[in-house]
Amino acid sequence: MRIIIILSFTYLLFACKKEETIAQITKIPLPASLTTLKSEHPRLMLTNERIAELKKLQSTDPVLDKYIKAVIASANSIVTRAPLTRTLIGPRLLDVSRELLNRISHLALAYHFSGDKKYLDAAVANMRTVCEFSDWNPSHFLDVAEMSNGVAIGYDWLYAYISETDRTFIRNGLKTKGLDEYKKIYETAWWAKGDNNWNQVCNGALIVASLAIAETDPKYADEYIPKVIANLPFSNKFYAPDGSWYEGPGYWAYATEYLSYGMSALQTALGTMKSLETTEGLSKTGFAPMLTTGPTNYIFNFADSGENSKGTTSAAMFFMANTYSNTDISNYLHNYMSATSALAKPFHVVWYRSPSNSTPAVPLDHILKGEINDLVMMRSSWTDKFATWIGVKSGTNSSPHSHLDLGSFELDAGGVRWAKDLGSDDYNLDGYWTMGVGGKRWSYYRLGSLSHNVPVLGNKNQYELAKASFSSTALNVSEPSATVDLSQAYRDYSSKSTRKISLVNNRKDVVIEDDFVIKSATEVAWGMTTDQSIEILPSGKAILRNATITTKTLEVEIISPTGAKFTIESAKKSAPEKLNTGTQRLMVRIANQIGNVKLQIKLSPKG
Repeated sequence: MRIIIILSFTYLLFACKKEETIAQITKIPLPASLTTLKSEHPRLMLTNERIAELKKLQSTDPVLDKYIKAVIASANSIVTRAPLTRTLIGPRLLDVSRELLNRISHLALAYHFSGDKKYLDAAVANMRTVCEFSDWNPSHFLDVAEMSNGVAIGYDWLYAYISETDRTFIRNGLKTKGLDEYKKIYETAWWAKGDNNWNQVCNGALIVASLAIAETDPKYADEYIPKVIANLPFSNKFYAPDGSWYEGPGYWAYATEYLSYGMSALQTALGTMKSLETTEGLSKTGFAPMLTTGPTNYIFNFADSGENSKGTTSAAMFFMANTYSNTDISNYLHNYMSATSALAKPFHVVWYRSPSNSTPAVPLDHILKGEINDLVMMRSSWTDKFATWIGVKSGTNSSPHSHLDLGSFELDAGGVRWAKDLGSDDYNLDGYWTMGVGGKRWSYYRLGSLSHNVPVLGNKNQYELAKASFSSTALNVSEPSATVDLSQAYRDYSSKSTRKISLVNNRKDVVIEDDFVIKSATEVAWGMTTDQSIEILPSGKAILRNATITTKTLEVEIISPTGAKFTIESAKKSAPEKLNTGTQRLMVRIANQIGNVKLQIKLSPKG
């Protein structure tokens, strides 16, 4: 008994000494901008109070318990992974930076909830490994930003358990390879005031990294947090007014997660989000993933989203649900994760919001407006997995990550994605980022018009600088519709171009009407990309079939002009472009058209 008492007393003395050391460090004078800095660690998104709250809730909340156990299970596989190496893919170290964040966040959270030192040791080893790299690849600054974010989170979340030697080594690595690289270029870096996801990623990570070491090195947070707060609106403005993200649903998660890291770190470390939470559209953005995901769980993957991308399970939805006290957002994420058997990740725990029994009344149709593009989504049901769903976009060609795809649509019905977007190609292709008129980007099949579900005039791409907008919408009525004005897109061939998409027959079928005023004899074509099999019938109709869901088909019929026929064209390409294996195009081509021309196609799910 005496031995136990002595050991306990010794532990208390050690613990008190450790806290005293932390307290001594925080006595360094702080500038006025950091007077509200939380002195103890962790303070970035996760705090000791939050850990205690989650541990208490875990005993009564089976969903949280499941999420925590999933994180620990993933951490078990991470412990034995080989050390990270400074290996670039093309010009990027980004995969390594992302793996570091993945490893550290899992290991650190697993340690807090289990107390097993193997997670702590593995986390420290991973942080030391990347801090020994020659650099974090500042020539592609996203790599520096994401690595800084990961190292800062590990340093903060495990601060009280890391030796002073490791602490100093990791802190110096974060400074020399992260924050000092920011300091070298921030004033002239295009991304500092950028109008795309780079702004949120680089500035969000800068908030996290500077606050991680603010008690020992306050100069970084003191200088850069005010600049970040001034610069984030240059990209945040694109959430207005309805919360969508113009670079596509795939980039919504990327931009919004890093914005969430920054906002959450500000709140937990300084007690304020510096009014970032008042950004127009941000209170609605948590709904964007729900609205842009079809019943098949495939997203409306316009722009440089990945092919066959499924709906995101980004924990940023939990952060937004908490920030705006909106249980509908968090309930959607809980339900989606359950339905798709998605594994919880660390920030699902950190930003956890318990599910409730409330069922939101969500309209069937939505328009998400934005400065660069508007999106319309129409569907027959929210509860039927075989529901008809269609998304159509307007937008601005040559905007960041855009394709020449104004008026493009994607279609789900019967549990199948019938009309698809091929998504991005290899970012390392020569000229991939050269946009504008004549830009090499548009020579790549996946990025030009000829691979998209759009009208094609003269077998050419849309005008590279065209803008399109919805001229009219009739939503949440018995036969909803949306009409997009494509006149700029086809200005070389047509004086007036529109596309109208409607749901008919109790919202089950889709009618697409393309109208043109052709200026001189031109081929007019209609195209749809699919990875389903196509059969052309003698009647002129086409039947699409899925190899797995054999009871469901899609009948496609040319209503106008009479006598027109479908053909099948290959979508295959050769390396170095992606090959598009298994994908083909259902086409209608009408030669030598002039004056008023209408193409009307009906798509009817069967079975």
